Amino acid sequence: MNSPHITAGLLVDYIHRELAPEDDALVYAHLAECPDCRREQQAEVWLTEALRGAARAEEFELPPAIVARVRQSVRSARPAPLERLRAFLRPAGAVAAAAVLAAGAFFVSPLGHPASPPMVDARYYFEAHAAQQADNPFSEHGSGAAAIESSMVEGQDEAGTLADRYGSGFTAPTLLGIVP
Repeated sequence: MNSPHITAGLLVDYIHRELAPEDDALVYAHLAECPDCRREQQAEVWLTEALRGAARAEEFELPPAIVARVRQSVRSARPAPLERLRAFLRPAGAVAAAAVLAAGAFFVSPLGHPASPPMVDARYYFEAHAAQQADNPFSEHGSGAAAIESSMVEGQDEAGTLADRYGSGFTAPTLLGIVP
């Protein structure tokens, strides 16, 4: 028994579980070895239980006459004008808060934003344009242009290109004799 005894304050803290885990372990180990400190702990536990029992025994209720008088005074108390105004405006404040929340939810949610326009693959337009140009006899890439170019190369058309012959403002339907 060379270890010093536990102080009363440390023992009370141990009983009420207010010690750090390492201090709690040291006190526990000491109580396992020291019968004097164990008797002191049992006395403290008995004293704590006795005080709690006495406190419970002293709890008593107010007489019914006092309770009735307190309730009557609470019922008859008139609220201050500011409290009456606040009670009157409380529903209006709730409606305003609900409107703000609804507007916020509308603008934050996807419902508040218009949907982005559908995306069209640009490749469709390029392919459609290429198909139209391939069918156009007067385009540079069409089969008709190849025939005209080959005839110009062979010397069959000495007058020049169609644009030189008909002017730069010609249109394909009028050139082919189709009137719109």
